[in-house]
Amino acid sequence: MSSPAETAALTATAASAAVARGELSPAELTEHMLARIEATEPHLNAYATVTADQARARAAALAGQPARGPLHGLPIGIKDLIDTAGVPTGYGSPLFTGHVPERDASAVRSLREAGVVILGKHTTHELAWGGRTDSPFFGPTHNPYRRGRIPGGSSGGSAASVAAGSCLGALGSDTAGSVRIPAALSGCVGFKPSRGRIPLDGVLPLAPSLDHLGVLARTVDDAALLTTGLAAPAAADLPAKPRVGWLGGWFDAVLAPEVREALAATRSRLEEHGLRVDDVDIPGEPLMPQALLARIAREAGAFHRRAFERSPELFGPDIAELMRMAPPTAEQVEAHEAAIRRLTGALSQALASCDVLACATVPVVAPPIGTMTLTAGSQEWPVEFVLTRLTSPFNATGLPAVSVPVALAGGLPVGLQLAGAAMRDEVVLHAARMVERLTPPLSPPAVPMSPEERTS
Repeated sequence: MSSPAETAALTATAASAAVARGELSPAELTEHMLARIEATEPHLNAYATVTADQARARAAALAGQPARGPLHGLPIGIKDLIDTAGVPTGYGSPLFTGHVPERDASAVRSLREAGVVILGKHTTHELAWGGRTDSPFFGPTHNPYRRGRIPGGSSGGSAASVAAGSCLGALGSDTAGSVRIPAALSGCVGFKPSRGRIPLDGVLPLAPSLDHLGVLARTVDDAALLTTGLAAPAAADLPAKPRVGWLGGWFDAVLAPEVREALAATRSRLEEHGLRVDDVDIPGEPLMPQALLARIAREAGAFHRRAFERSPELFGPDIAELMRMAPPTAEQVEAHEAAIRRLTGALSQALASCDVLACATVPVVAPPIGTMTLTAGSQEWPVEFVLTRLTSPFNATGLPAVSVPVALAGGLPVGLQLAGAAMRDEVVLHAARMVERLTPPLSPPAVPMSPEERTS
């Protein structure tokens, strides 16, 4: 692993095996990743904080210890929404400038005990309340496949870093799709385990009824490897060939043509290799795009209300607009919650006759930075309505879901989302491995960028 290209393409699984064989040390791995960060950060803005000195010290200490398991010595990043003892943690907001937690979040503590090296904190959309990772205070994070496009969010820095090879994996959070959306738009794997598998203490809440933690990684095996350090094993009776329910109806209604084409090709590959793929038509729920986001607005608004009233200038314009929204009426809340119940019931019913459900992760490829509305189907929508449309139902249900990159459309990644029954996480990962194995790998992203792009 002597060249930058080899460093960028390294997987956590391969690195773990190399460390176990004594071919790579934690210190060597850490230096490779720090060099990659130095090469890519001027173009991505994927890290809010790089803890180079702490990472080097940790790697040196681990080199003299017995291996703690497969994560021993692997350099990773942590989303800047998740507490890390002694490391600045700003939650993507100037409200928390200078905040240094005294304790690790439970998930971070578990990863440290498993032997990881923490490289730093990845950028997040302000307070995790958005899908773009475009900060009015700290600048936007760029998509590694095309500068000027969003990486998705709110775990956008994590996805951009993983895809660009400046970490071997990342811990993110997911309230309406914030692990899977950036994974899909940035060209990596994003896995949200079943609700409750990874504890949330030490994570700034967004909407407690929907919040999950998850992982971002280069491959499905890497995502599974990271999850071993975070959660007890889930159900593991794996079907030889998972039955796939291909979601249509509401889930298929607003796909961009290039996304629809990429998914059709993916479905054909699965069927050609003997997987049973059945159409599943989900009834339309016109209120769903706003129903989950309205619940987030209620819960996040209540959490941040006092701070906003005290210091409104420390909130970006999109968050301030959300905070100033008139509260919904009781009738509106009930209509939204009824829509959520109907859709989650339909998903549960669909999973009774298949092992996993499949659909696009995001209906579009990564839009330009600054985009606030998108045309989907025949309607103009707020951008977050489109980005979260297909991911948020699996937060409402708490079901395990993963995004796997399956194509480049016009040079930008497309992700396929797979979801399964509660605590059937290993079945979801098993199906995702099959999709990954049958999918040609994406061309690598365009960072470090050309001299012309560097000056643009």
